[in-house]
Formats: sequence, C-alpha cells, structure tokens
Amino acid sequence: MHDILFFPIVTQTKDELGQVDKIEDFSRQVFCEEKSIPQSEFFAAGQNEIKASFILIVHLFDYKKERKVKYDNEIYHIYRTYKRKDERIELYCEVKTGV
Repeated sequence: MHDILFFPIVTQTKDELGQVDKIEDFSRQVFCEEKSIPQSEFFAAGQNEIKASFILIVHLFDYKKERKVKYDNEIYHIYRTYKRKDERIELYCEVKTGV
C-alpha cells in the first residue's frame, strides 16, 4: 500500500443560540491501495443511481466506519464495504455530484 487517503475528523460546536455546527477536517491520514471497480459492480451500482468510482483498500484497524473519504484531493462517499480475510477492508467509493 503506497497511496494515502484522508478520513474526516468531525468536531461539533454550539453557537450562542445552541445550534450545533459540524466541522469535517480531512486530516486522519491512512495508507491505502486503489483498485478498479469490477464491471458487474459498476453496472449494479448504476442501476441504484450510484456513480461507482473505485475501491480503496485499507487495513481493517484503520477504518472506523467513516462514510466519507478524501483521496487525490476529491471527497468521495463510501457506499459499500467488504471485509476481507487478510485483515483489510474494501471501501467502495462514489462521487456525489452537486454535494
């Protein structure tokens, strides 16, 4: 694994009116490996209006059930995960346009 992704660290603050504001700082750095989406996954995801981009593989102990990831200066949403037998997990990533 030679690529790097960033998971968000979420902090919550309250203003003087008591409104909660969530701030995402993509600063938790993790090593990863990029893998292409198989054609069958790409078409199945497309039927559910998901724009599958790629799979990022990380060590299982590095993943804390995040739903977003920053990779190659873009923010992606994790729409599915797959836990492998080699202590790694596959994060299936999609681009959400207009977000």
